[in-house]
Amino acid sequence: MRFRVAIVEDEEKAAQDLKSCLERLGAQMGQEFQITHYSDAKVFLWQYEPVFDLIFMDIRMPGIDGMTAAEKLREKDTVTTLVFVTSMVQYAIKGYAVDATDFIVKPVQYAAFSMRMKRVLRAMQQRQGKSIAISTDGGSRIIPSNSVYYVEVINHQVIYHTDQGCFTVRGKLSDVEQQLPADAFFRCSISYLINLRYVTMMNSGSVIVVGDEIKVSRAKRKELAAALAVYMGKGG
Repeated sequence: MRFRVAIVEDEEKAAQDLKSCLERLGAQMGQEFQITHYSDAKVFLWQYEPVFDLIFMDIRMPGIDGMTAAEKLREKDTVTTLVFVTSMVQYAIKGYAVDATDFIVKPVQYAAFSMRMKRVLRAMQQRQGKSIAISTDGGSRIIPSNSVYYVEVINHQVIYHTDQGCFTVRGKLSDVEQQLPADAFFRCSISYLINLRYVTMMNSGSVIVVGDEIKVSRAKRKELAAALAVYMGKGG
């Protein structure tokens, strides 16, 4: 498996040490790490697109510190795995406020790095496939699939209704359907794809999803009832 990694670190030696540890771990575990190094957090944020699987962020950097950079990152991307790298262990606990998965202490020692990273990689693998990238006029965002209430299409405009607001892009609902978990989302009509998790009521010809009434095509009603029963039976 290949992981795309960003290292945001102003110290060249520290970045190289981290890269060497990643390459050694990859050889040991049969993983490939595609690494991009940013020496400036401002440049990283300015150029940021949600293409990374893992981000290493130094806390102490000139210009903009890693904690502030992480807060700004989370405004764009709430799901990509974030690991802090720091010589100031007392600040690492603050990382949980920006949903950091873990922290690595500098100078990086391979034994400790390997132990922590194996745990991080397990968490990442569990999250693989559970998010969707949305490209809007305001830039790209990564949205966890379980935060999507439903998706509708109107005149070739796909509208994502999520707990972070609504996002509109050009596209096809069939393409979106392929990207979201099949056991959690159901195509209830030509225009709507709903998250079974948020269905609170089913009537003869519609369902209620977070207070919105959504029509269900006649051909899909029995299939939807069965899908809901299976989903609820799994504890969804």
